[in-house]
Amino acid sequence: MSYCRFSEGDVYMYASVNGGIECCACSLAPKVKTIFTTGYKNHPIFKKDIEPCTCGGEGCGKCMMPGNLTFNNYQEALDHLQKHRDRGDDVPDHAFEGLKRDMEDGEPLEPLYCACGKIAMAFSFPRCLECAIKEDEKE
Repeated sequence: MSYCRFSEGDVYMYASVNGGIECCACSLAPKVKTIFTTGYKNHPIFKKDIEPCTCGGEGCGKCMMPGNLTFNNYQEALDHLQKHRDRGDDVPDHAFEGLKRDMEDGEPLEPLYCACGKIAMAFSFPRCLECAIKEDEKE
């Protein structure tokens, strides 16, 4: 479940399957290398090799993106959203309202696990990558 998405403003924040609340590709976070920086052999989702950037995996900036920030409680996430607003980012009111509602309801911020015991990929898809690939291969 997301509190807000990039289609609604400048922030994408959601309850994470790893536990906590994530601000995804956060403009306030340091940039990180991605699979497009370093390349990836036989990617399990794209089902092909991803060639590394022409920078040779050094991280030229074009192939890097802002990292995610994770917050372990609702107040930290609310404070973070306010930082976005303070710097002029568009953050919808419903993001603040949703966080406050979940905080008041005592909504837990615990990880979601696949049946095999590994962290799941998404609340709407409660399986880990390996189990999802095995299921896909059966079909």
